[in-house]
Amino acid sequence: MRLSFIGTTTFRWTITISAAFVSAALFLVAVIYQRTIGSNEARIDDNLIQEVRTVTAEDAENALVRVQARLMEDPRRVRFAALFGPDRQLIAGNMNSYPSDFIANGKVHDIVAERIDSQGIEVQTAHAVGALLGNGNTYIIARNFDDFAPLKESITETVTLGLFPATILALVCGVLLSMRTQSRIEDIHQMAQRIMAGHLHERLPSRGTRDDFDKLVDIMNAMLNQIEHLMSEVKGVGDDIAHDLRTPLTRVRAALERGRDSAQTLEDLRHAVDKGIIGIDQALGVTTALLRIAAIEHGQRNAGFGEVDLGSIIAAIVELYEPAAEDKNLRLVSTGMSHILLRGDRDLLFEAISNLVDNAIKFTPAGGTVSIELVRTEHNVLLRVVDTGPGIPAPEREAVFRRFYRSDKSRHAAGMGLGLALVAAISKLHGFRVHVADRDQGCAIEMICSPA
Repeated sequence: MRLSFIGTTTFRWTITISAAFVSAALFLVAVIYQRTIGSNEARIDDNLIQEVRTVTAEDAENALVRVQARLMEDPRRVRFAALFGPDRQLIAGNMNSYPSDFIANGKVHDIVAERIDSQGIEVQTAHAVGALLGNGNTYIIARNFDDFAPLKESITETVTLGLFPATILALVCGVLLSMRTQSRIEDIHQMAQRIMAGHLHERLPSRGTRDDFDKLVDIMNAMLNQIEHLMSEVKGVGDDIAHDLRTPLTRVRAALERGRDSAQTLEDLRHAVDKGIIGIDQALGVTTALLRIAAIEHGQRNAGFGEVDLGSIIAAIVELYEPAAEDKNLRLVSTGMSHILLRGDRDLLFEAISNLVDNAIKFTPAGGTVSIELVRTEHNVLLRVVDTGPGIPAPEREAVFRRFYRSDKSRHAAGMGLGLALVAAISKLHGFRVHVADRDQGCAIEMICSPA
């Protein structure tokens, strides 16, 4: 039989709680014993001392009367009373001889005495008190506590019959609970081994009991779901990187090969190298953008958060992009509130809104309008970039925020398909919601946030 459950926390706690329970029960028994037997014995001892003091204060001749009176009131045969002479010979009483090692000093002593009466001689233990009288005699009285024996046996049996089964039951429960816990842990361990072996679709088993283990399993499974989702995103990003970098790298290689094979002069070779550098710069731009998005998504820029004025950011963006809008014969305007404070990273927010404005200018035909609207609602702040371009079809409005996604309408335009992915990452870092709003004409992208 495997005994590994002995080292489990459940079993150790069971042992600890059982020990605490036994200790508490023994303490309770001790209190009951003290309040019953102990208190009665103490009361009887006090009576013995008081009686001896009374006899000592009386005439020494009355001691014999006291001995006879005490013995006449003893139907249970638990009392001792004796009067010994100066030579320790019995004068009267039911003690056959002077107790060994007894000191008659008015204090309680445990003695072994020979009881002598009509039933013969019997050795008994008792609590005794004695005193030396004025005439040289010694007066001794004692009390045997054998009549308390049934009560003592009853308490002992109660403790034995109560604590022993309870302790055994606690240990059995501890073993069963520990084995159950160990079984759950073993099931989780086996499934975790499969997950670590590459079966990311597997999940930890739940028994549906809603106990602590099931709650922990639910948390772990939710974490595994997120990990699987992130792994899928990483795989998709890797595939996208490979796909998007292949084209510029292929062009670089082809340009360099043509330059090597067909260049007649140093100028021709330099021209081929320049084309190769342009392609390499494009590939580096993709890599840099991806690294920037990853850093933002992992919260590595939130240390730069502070109070920023969203209105001043919009004013700076309008000033920056007005020349580009004029070159395309577009109107670039900002409407709404001019000052709204919120908590964030000014540079990142500037970059996110700039990407939205840049896309709007890029896809809006000549003669159109691009507007940046800043509105405070009852609970939120709404920033909306609206253009009069071709718009984004409803099925693509979520996909445009994925990395490298480019709709059919945008494939002719320059870009890497990472602008809106960067906007989404910055929005998520700031706790904003970003989406493409429904619109009959043109496109409207909204960022919804809570003010500071």
